[in-house]
Amino acid sequence: MGTDQSSSGPRFSDTSSEASIKADVVSETAAENVLEHSIKRNGSWLGAVFNIMCISIGTGTMNLPAVVKRCGWFGVILFVLMAIVGWYVGILFKRAMYARPGKRVSSFALVTREAFGVPGYWFATAITYLYCCGTVISWIIVSGTQITRLLGFADAVLDKKISMTIIAIVMWIPFTLLKTLKEITVSSVFGVLTAMFTVIVLAVTSLQHRYTDTYHLPEYDSAPTHKFIIGAGIPSALASISFMYAGAVAFPHIEGNMRKPGQFGWMLFLSNVLVCGAYLLSSVTGYVAFGDQTVSPILNNLPNLAIVNAATILIIVHVVFAAPVMLVSANLELELALGVMPQVMGRKKEFFWRLVMRTFTMGVLLAVSIAIPYFGQVIDLVSAISTTVVFFMVPVLCYVKLYGWRRIPRYELVLCALLVAVGGVACVWGLIDAIKSLKTAVENGHG
Repeated sequence: MGTDQSSSGPRFSDTSSEASIKADVVSETAAENVLEHSIKRNGSWLGAVFNIMCISIGTGTMNLPAVVKRCGWFGVILFVLMAIVGWYVGILFKRAMYARPGKRVSSFALVTREAFGVPGYWFATAITYLYCCGTVISWIIVSGTQITRLLGFADAVLDKKISMTIIAIVMWIPFTLLKTLKEITVSSVFGVLTAMFTVIVLAVTSLQHRYTDTYHLPEYDSAPTHKFIIGAGIPSALASISFMYAGAVAFPHIEGNMRKPGQFGWMLFLSNVLVCGAYLLSSVTGYVAFGDQTVSPILNNLPNLAIVNAATILIIVHVVFAAPVMLVSANLELELALGVMPQVMGRKKEFFWRLVMRTFTMGVLLAVSIAIPYFGQVIDLVSAISTTVVFFMVPVLCYVKLYGWRRIPRYELVLCALLVAVGGVACVWGLIDAIKSLKTAVENGHG
């Protein structure tokens, strides 16, 4: 272990001679040592639950009633089914992490490297980065848009581009200063509490202010309708729902910080039960109230009420606390790939490059948010491109490759093949729908 350099990812080199020998690769032992700073087995299972919930329950819940609108009441079944699938995929991915006897592979990208070599390594790094950054882009958009909307109620004017910039700067501070998930557990707890309060407020308010003759969106003059199933909307709905459960990119870091990693399975099950409960509360109440008239985010279906505005403010607070959880997960993968770790280049140089890389990341996210300020469409696009792959495909394929199909029961192989096939359909179909929807939003000037 440790001398074969052909199966590892690239890093910065400190000397030209080292570059000529090791250009673009780092040994397995070095890769594990580089990740050592983020694997500190001193976290509790409860902290792990809060980290997963903080990643999962956020602004995306405001898009869920629109997801049910897309596929009908059948979407409720999909939420429950995907919670079970998400738990199962997490178990498979943990098995893949420990597939090599006596060795724990420490990150999403490194597991993929073990299975598929350097191409798999860089593919996983790119898809992780895209998923995490795409999620934060949607958070910047919805936060900036809602800040401008709230100020408008008070007859104050603030361009949403400025609002987005303010949010991005506030997110940037903890993102650059905090290196690992262990250091941001407290922010995860606060983020979860604010998100749950907001979900409850929005659910109750939706039911209180469902369509009536005196209150409804201007473009609708008849009561909303509801359908049990809309077949054409199921693939794109699957892509959007996978966005809510696609925490596999953070599982190695979360599991690595647990004092008792054997608790990971039931910890993940509990997390998904709680997350699914929040999703159902948000989606069912929104669709009951507004049916085919539901828009994304659901806030735009609701009147100007103090409690709704308070919930909106809490959503903004939540994403500020949740963004470091998501972005740290993404950048740990990228920093590992490039060797930006104190074990490789020393503490001062590591801090400098971490500051530069994370500042650059936040700058790019802000620029994309300003250029494409359409919340629902961005979530759908990110879901189709990345989360279907992260949720349905990569963990399953890594498990089968590392364990070997001969060691896996036939029924499990069939289930794995089914998950990959469903993921492929959701990815392609969801991407087509997302592009069409984004094109329409750009042409109309609104989401």
